[in-house]
Amino acid sequence: MTPKLLDAGRSERGWHRIQNAIRCPRLFAWKEIEGLKFPISSPLVNGSLLHIGLAHHYQRIKEKQTGGNPDDWLRPEEAIEALALKNAEESTLWLAAVPQIVDAYYAYVNNWLGENWRVLEVEEELRAHLGKEKHLYTQRADLIVADHNDRVWIVDHKSAYRLNSKTLRQHILDGQFIGYQLFGKAKYKEHFAGVLVNRVKLSTPYDFDRRALEPAPQALRHFVSVIEEGERRIARWEGKPTEEWPMALNNQTCFGKYGACDAYDLCRFGSEP
Repeated sequence: MTPKLLDAGRSERGWHRIQNAIRCPRLFAWKEIEGLKFPISSPLVNGSLLHIGLAHHYQRIKEKQTGGNPDDWLRPEEAIEALALKNAEESTLWLAAVPQIVDAYYAYVNNWLGENWRVLEVEEELRAHLGKEKHLYTQRADLIVADHNDRVWIVDHKSAYRLNSKTLRQHILDGQFIGYQLFGKAKYKEHFAGVLVNRVKLSTPYDFDRRALEPAPQALRHFVSVIEEGERRIARWEGKPTEEWPMALNNQTCFGKYGACDAYDLCRFGSEP
């Protein structure tokens, strides 16, 4: 049997959808309804390639731990190359990034030799119906493991070019991580220990850091209402032309820490020549 490539992409109806609707309704319409494709960035390519490599690393470990066949799945370095080839027509960034990501993966494995996790799930799509209207909400967990005390952790892989407390704290009030807490508590009850951020510095010298994310109980209590608000915004404008969906026109949204929003020029000049 030909070894398989895991699906490490977005879940069916996840946080990115709600985040875009709250951040900027018009950006949501362009991305989620029109399916407008914007140029992909190097950090996104690198992060996607690292994720697929680590997904295959842990999937093969899971097979060994559960009596399966690791060779049902591509080896991590093969998976990295396979995903790059799959997306090569989109951008030259994909194939160009392969050597660096493979090197970072090997450094990761060497750094965490002796790791004693029991792998429960890899790239698992978590699903729930939330709020009064029972809105479908999904998230794809990179990795779910049990430690030596049988405490269950949801692990999220993050690539970065520096590892410091600031880059960690930005995740505390991120809906993606609040959602992990909601799913973890519901599914694993008293065995759930929390969310572990598994950070990999991709520039040489490579560096690695794993830390439990600090809790945000107030945000967790109100998380479902945030989902409901996002769904209300979508329902309000759904079916209308994109030009009628409101813009954010906020300097933190339109030009944030990573530079201009993908739709910056569309909002400035429109889509007409």
